[in-house]
This record gives sequence, structure tokens and C-alpha cells, in this order.
Amino acid sequence: MNTATAPSPTDWNNVADAVDDNSNRFQNDDKLHVQFSRRPKIQPAESDIAGRAIYKEIDYITIIVPGDKASIVERPVQAYDATRFAAKYANWKANAGVVQEGTPISSLPKMTPSKIEEYKYFAIHTVEQLAAASDSVGQKFFGFQEDKRSANAFLEIAKGNAPFERMNNELKERDAKIEEMQSQIEALNKMMTKAKI
Repeated sequence: MNTATAPSPTDWNNVADAVDDNSNRFQNDDKLHVQFSRRPKIQPAESDIAGRAIYKEIDYITIIVPGDKASIVERPVQAYDATRFAAKYANWKANAGVVQEGTPISSLPKMTPSKIEEYKYFAIHTVEQLAAASDSVGQKFFGFQEDKRSANAFLEIAKGNAPFERMNNELKERDAKIEEMQSQIEALNKMMTKAKI
């Protein structure tokens, strides 16, 4: 799933009209260095529920005016970019693959960079995917069964930790409220002391 929400046909028309209206503004777009990438972004609510870090891959665009280091723009892809840089975006999208959501496989202990790349080659990007992988996939990897057991153990431990993570977050919120209330009480005491003088 792409981070830029899929625009309706009406939205595409509006975006296309906006690009047409600004055709002079974008006439030198072919001179720009435009690069698309996908980056993991933590999902706080899902992470709290699961008791482990849950990430979602977000599509980003980098726009650089060649020769001008101060003109670098990096931000999440918007529907507008898909129209403005249609050919480059479509080409990148065709090779980028499916957006992954879950805990990165690099979170597992003893997971080396080379092993991570091997798993990625076979479209195993997350701990959840490794835990659910068929044993027939294991014939392609040395140490697969141990990695799969490690992934399942990781998920079980995280599931058990979820209530504790929620409780810790609730305690942090409570402590922040108490600290705020103490600051307010101190401010009121100072005001009352000044009023008595």
C-alpha cells in the first residue's frame, strides 16, 4: 500500500489541471534529479498494541537541482508527484515491490547483513514473514530452521510484553500529567504568596 492515498479520478483531474496551470513553473523538471525511495516509519499505535516495533514502509521523493546543494527536497510522496514525475514514478514503482509492514528482520538477534539480504531476495523482509515461511523455503538457507524458531520466539515474547508496554506508556502519561499539575500548583503558590505581600 502506498503512503500517498489513491486519488479518485476527480482528484487526478484536479492535479492534472494544477500541473497544466503551472506548466511554465515545471518546464525545467526534466533537468531535476528526481529519486524515489522507500523508508521504514515506526507506527506508534500498532507498536504499543503488539509490544514490539512495527514499521510501515513509506514512499519518499528526493528532488535535487543539479549543482545546488541547498535545493534538496526530501518528503513523503504525494499524489501530485505521481503526476508531475509520472514516467519516473511509474518506473520506480514497477521495481519497488510491495510495501512491507511489520517488524524488520534485522530486529532478530544473530541476523547478519548478508543473511538479511538473502532473505530479502526471497521476499522475506519482516520477522512475521520469516515466522510464517514454509519449511520448503528453508532448503535455500543455511540455518533457516534456527532463524524461524528465533522469529517465532521473538513474536511470542513480544506478545507477552504487549501489556507491559501499554502499562509503561500509561505510566509515562500519568507521570507527565502529575509533573504538569505540580508545576501549576507551584505557580499558584507563588501567586498566592505575592498576593499576601
